[in-house]
Amino acid sequence: MKLLVIDDHPVMLEGLAQLAAQALPQHTVLKASSFAEGHRIAQHECPPDLVLLDPGLPDVPSALAIRSIVKAVPGGCVMVISASDQLHDQESAWAAGAHAFASKAARPEHLIAGLHALANGQRVLITPTEQRDVSEADLPRRGALSTRQFDVLVALCEGLPNKTIALRLQITEKTVKSHVSAIFEKLGVANRTQASLAARRLGLIHEAAPPSSPLM
Repeated sequence: MKLLVIDDHPVMLEGLAQLAAQALPQHTVLKASSFAEGHRIAQHECPPDLVLLDPGLPDVPSALAIRSIVKAVPGGCVMVISASDQLHDQESAWAAGAHAFASKAARPEHLIAGLHALANGQRVLITPTEQRDVSEADLPRRGALSTRQFDVLVALCEGLPNKTIALRLQITEKTVKSHVSAIFEKLGVANRTQASLAARRLGLIHEAAPPSSPLM
C-alpha cells in the first residue's frame, strides 16, 4: 500500500512523511512538493491508497486541488491538512470530496489516530483541541460537485444564462437545468445568486471570472 504526502513546505513535508511512516508502517510513503508533482504521482497506474494534502499550494486554488486529487484516487482517501481550521475551510474540504480534515496545529498523537481511522475507511476531523470521527450526518448538506457540475457552476457564477452555458459546454439546455438543480441541492441554496455567494464562501470559486462573450 502507498501513502502520498503533498506539501510545498520542506519541513512540513518531511515531518508529515515521518509521522505517516510511524503511524502506518505497512505503507510506502511518497512525497511531492507541488500540486503538479502530486497529481502526476496520484495518476500513476497504481495510485496511492491515502493522500495527505496541503490545500494551500501556490500552483492551484485549494478547492480545485482537493477535488482534483480526490478524482485522481477514486479508490483512495484524501486527508486535507490545512494551516487554517476555520469552519469555512472545513466545509470547503468536505464539499470538494475530502475524507478527512486536519489542522496543522493538531497534536501528533491526534494525527496518528486520525491516520489509523482514515486507513480504516472512517471520516475524521482533527482540530488543535480534538480528534473525532465524522459521520455522514455530521457533514454539511452540500456534497462534492461532479466535474461537469463544477463547470456549470463556474459559468453560472459568471452570470451566463442556460443557453450560453449549454453552447460553451456542448450539452443541451435540459442537461444544464438538471446540473443547476443538482448544484442548488448540493450547496443548499435556492437560486443562482445564493449559489454564487455559497461557491465563493466555500472556496469553490475564488474570484469572479471575467464575463465571457456570448457564443454565436
